[in-house]
Amino acid sequence: MRSRRSLLRTGGLAAVGTLGGLVALPSPPEATPTDQTAEAAALPDAVSGWTDDRITRETETPIARYQYRATAADPDRTDRETFVATSPINVVLVPNAETDAAGLESVMEVLETEGWLRDPDEYTRYAWDRTEDRFVRQQATAAESYFGASGRFHVRCWSFEGVVSMQVHEDSAARPKHDVISYDRGRESIAAAFDAAGWDVSPGAIDLDNDQSDHDGLATVVTEAP
Repeated sequence: MRSRRSLLRTGGLAAVGTLGGLVALPSPPEATPTDQTAEAAALPDAVSGWTDDRITRETETPIARYQYRATAADPDRTDRETFVATSPINVVLVPNAETDAAGLESVMEVLETEGWLRDPDEYTRYAWDRTEDRFVRQQATAAESYFGASGRFHVRCWSFEGVVSMQVHEDSAARPKHDVISYDRGRESIAAAFDAAGWDVSPGAIDLDNDQSDHDGLATVVTEAP
């Protein structure tokens, strides 16, 4: 039986052919099973102080609690009234890196090894950066297929103050209407992928008070092993 990854890849390549014969995308390896259980690891010092109480404001920590959609074509990124929360942040990653850019690259390298594609076809979304007091466009993105013709897992990431906030979800097929069908399965897919890559995984470690649909408001913490 063909794997889910194989089916997604086939659908994605068919969509590429339909849209003008773009260069074929590379074939990804087999996916890490999403039902693989990651044993809870000890939390790093960087986040240990954020686990006792709910985080209800984005000024409390570097973690972005939501991704946002702009309500204007050219929004004032300092004005919260021009942005609407759309999806919850459900994974928090702590890479071993000296800069935010290097940390994001460490995260993306794991997904690329899994066969995910960088910069897929997607909407523009933002997260609140408390140090700049402004909304910031997604800084790194990846998905199992470029167009998501047959459905896919999809992530958007932001790195603030050395902590990567990830919004991960499972998309429906792109046609007839694109929609998010699961946040929980997306979170599980990331936990399985990073656990397989040797990172430490602590499911449900931080309460971001952002429950929505099948998401319970708890973020899994993923830490790069020393």
